[in-house]
Amino acid sequence: MMNEQLLENNCLAWFEQGGWDVLCWYDIAPDASTSMRSDYSQVILDSHLQGAFERINKHIPEKSLRICFAQVLTKVNKPESLDLMTNNRAFHRLLLQGVPIEYKVDDEEDPSAGTKTVSDRAFLIDFENISNNHFAVVNQFTILGTKQHRRPDIICFINGLPVAVLELKNPSDENTDIWDAFNQLQTYKDEIAELFIFNEALVISDGYNARVGSLTANQERFMPWRTIKDENDKPQLEWQLETMVRGFFNRELFLDYI
Repeated sequence: MMNEQLLENNCLAWFEQGGWDVLCWYDIAPDASTSMRSDYSQVILDSHLQGAFERINKHIPEKSLRICFAQVLTKVNKPESLDLMTNNRAFHRLLLQGVPIEYKVDDEEDPSAGTKTVSDRAFLIDFENISNNHFAVVNQFTILGTKQHRRPDIICFINGLPVAVLELKNPSDENTDIWDAFNQLQTYKDEIAELFIFNEALVISDGYNARVGSLTANQERFMPWRTIKDENDKPQLEWQLETMVRGFFNRELFLDYI
């Protein structure tokens, strides 16, 4: 019989088959020897972001990469508003348009002037070359909330940025359904709002049923994803969550969605 743990494991396997790296929460926890986080309030995987930053932004002089990456970290980690939706929209603009940065270069037109300051933009995702990006999923990613620690079931990261959250419910429990998962996400948005600044998609599922919606979507606007690649491969009988992961989270398609 399928329970929530088996469903989670299957979900991770579907992601892995689609080219996503699967990271175990305890391997990257702050107190682990292979930690990727300084503490439980951190929601960005800095090392993944830095690696992608250097691969993507070849237009930035190599000697300026470190200072420019520090500027990027500051901008994405310090939202300007207390309102989650405002911060989410602002981050989405940075994702599409690039993060404003400044660095100094030698003034070739007037060598005697020394250096000049260049205003530029650094990009967080390469939408043209999929191989420049790092796709990873983490299960049970513990985050320090306003009231207690919270552990969303699965978080999707692109270049260390938590762009999607999947909340799963036990398919064998007749007393819960996907709308319990929906309500759980609303609690998360209140208690670990910093996670959702970067969010591009929310998924709720009990395995048999799966729905995807945006950060601001109400229940009516959470919709199923019915195909993997096109209408010709629509499964006749399947776990909707598998179709969601193999279809909506196809890496190339997901970048198009963003």
